[in-house]
Amino acid sequence: MEIRDATKQTFWGATLAIVFSGLAQAAQAQSEIKIGEINSYSLLPAFTEPYRKGWQLAVEEINAPAASTARSSWSSPRMTAASRPMTTAANELVSSENVAMLTGTFLSNIGLAVSDFANQKKVFFLAAEPLTDAITWAKGNRYTFRLRPSNYMQAAMLVEAAAKLRPSAGRRLRRTTNMASRPSPCSRN
Repeated sequence: MEIRDATKQTFWGATLAIVFSGLAQAAQAQSEIKIGEINSYSLLPAFTEPYRKGWQLAVEEINAPAASTARSSWSSPRMTAASRPMTTAANELVSSENVAMLTGTFLSNIGLAVSDFANQKKVFFLAAEPLTDAITWAKGNRYTFRLRPSNYMQAAMLVEAAAKLRPSAGRRLRRTTNMASRPSPCSRN
């Protein structure tokens, strides 16, 4: 299990490094790129601390002298788990700190609130951890993207894997749940 967690952490760190390297290359004319990070590190530290270490590593890599002339900085206020303070923090980051994009959020309710804010203010938001399908389906918008698979995607993958384990059990499973071929309950009509 520890190897799986280490692999997951490495994957997220590498993903963030690639995203931020792309931002750095796209904006070399600027002297600094600010990224607003919204998370509650005290709520579930077992999950949010590896995420924090990943983005800190990405910033170090981008800011290394040989990496690029562009520099990246993070603005990361510590907040509570309530949606209201997170949107207030997002507004502060966009209006006062002039961040180029927002990232973070762990809980789905907070991700949805920040996604709605990103749509209203037309600012890029990379949702790191929210599992809700609504963040990119029913309540999705052109400014919100996600890093991890949603509940629907994970369930579809599990059904497919379970069907391969025991063919006879798989047939019963496909008849009763066939998640992969159903439209999402959150899809737009």
